[in-house]
Amino acid sequence: MAFARSSWIQKAFALSIGLSCTGLTAQLSAQSLSMAEAEQRLRLSYQLLAQQADVEAWQFQAEALDSLAMPQLDITIAGIAYHKDVFLHVPTIQDPVELDFFRSGIRSQVNVLWPLYTGGRTAAAQQQVAARVTQAEAEQQQLQQQLVKRLLDLYFSSQMMQQVVQVRQQAQQALLQHVHRAKRFEEEGVITSLQRMQAEVAKADARREAVQAKQQWLDIQAALSNLLQLEPVGCLTTPLPTPVELTQPAQWFVGQARRSNPVFHQLSAKQQQATQQLKLEQGKLMPEVFLVGSYDLNRSATPLTEPDWSVGLGVRYHLLTNTNRRSAINSVQSRQQQLHHATAQAQADIELAVQAQYRQVKNTNEQFQLLQQDLTLAREHARLQSRAFEQGMATSLDVTDARLKLAAAEVTLLQVAYQHISALAQLSQLTGQPELLTQLMPAVLQSQPCPEN
Repeated sequence: MAFARSSWIQKAFALSIGLSCTGLTAQLSAQSLSMAEAEQRLRLSYQLLAQQADVEAWQFQAEALDSLAMPQLDITIAGIAYHKDVFLHVPTIQDPVELDFFRSGIRSQVNVLWPLYTGGRTAAAQQQVAARVTQAEAEQQQLQQQLVKRLLDLYFSSQMMQQVVQVRQQAQQALLQHVHRAKRFEEEGVITSLQRMQAEVAKADARREAVQAKQQWLDIQAALSNLLQLEPVGCLTTPLPTPVELTQPAQWFVGQARRSNPVFHQLSAKQQQATQQLKLEQGKLMPEVFLVGSYDLNRSATPLTEPDWSVGLGVRYHLLTNTNRRSAINSVQSRQQQLHHATAQAQADIELAVQAQYRQVKNTNEQFQLLQQDLTLAREHARLQSRAFEQGMATSLDVTDARLKLAAAEVTLLQVAYQHISALAQLSQLTGQPELLTQLMPAVLQSQPCPEN
């Protein structure tokens, strides 16, 4: 079941998704890369290809066991030569009559073995490998969702850091202009050299933070390039979405997770395998009934003591084996208990994770709304402090402090927006339905073209 569940990215493939990239993107490539294109590229991941090969291997194994209950037909061909002395005692003849028989040639024989009853082992073996196919498919689904989640984190963290670089560079430029005014005011005797030095220190700090932010952005781009096996990555065209409010309660997501999370599918498949293994072990305590038959195609080479054809019904029962069959049954039953406890633990863990991610989504949305208000105040505060400094009513430290607080507020707002989309994507992944992301946040389908260089 390769890619059995279409992800939200696959549903958005027909749409051109994008974010207007800045001049920084020109350092990598002017070619655009939407989230849908990135997901398509992710399908070439060696991990997914390896998992797909595992699924196909188990599917072929299941096909190989489809005819397990059918009769086995084989043909045996062998060169044969033999001599046989036969003594006949005839009452009317005093001495026995001796006959010599000599035969040689190619003996060909068709043999049939048809198992009629195996104690349920045949059906158990077939159902067991079918459950193993289901497990492999669930493992593939889980791996795909994990890789898509990592792709989404890298993609939007890159978008976030790209905007953080812009904020840091804008702060650096604003403080550079402030330093120029401070030098002019110092020359005019309006401010002291201490205030000018404070502006210089703030400018240096802003420059350091801009360089650090740019390096972090490049590191994220490198990680994204490595994940997609694509160099260079290009201009990312999916915008960082604005947080949204959840309308469904937490228990709704818990119910979705119980039905669709691939971890539960894996555990269910393992339980089915253990059930069939128990039937296999119990079937070893039962007799086997089979139909056998043979037919010689070249009768001239058939030994005189053997029939030309034969057919019969056989029963076989193993009185003693080199393994303890009762212990084997107990082992499987213990494995069933282990899977039962593992399922209960997984259910508790996933339910806890869903509720935690649900609270995280709600929390980041509330933080975003509050930070937007703080950002409005920080912008006005920075503007007023800059004007007051020009009028001699504020110090240089007041201006630099207000400008750095504005940059911090802008960066925090971007970080919370990224944390929100990451938490929402994790919540969708836990439900086993990544396509829920577009239903909960339609803004991820918006698009903006890359700027022309």
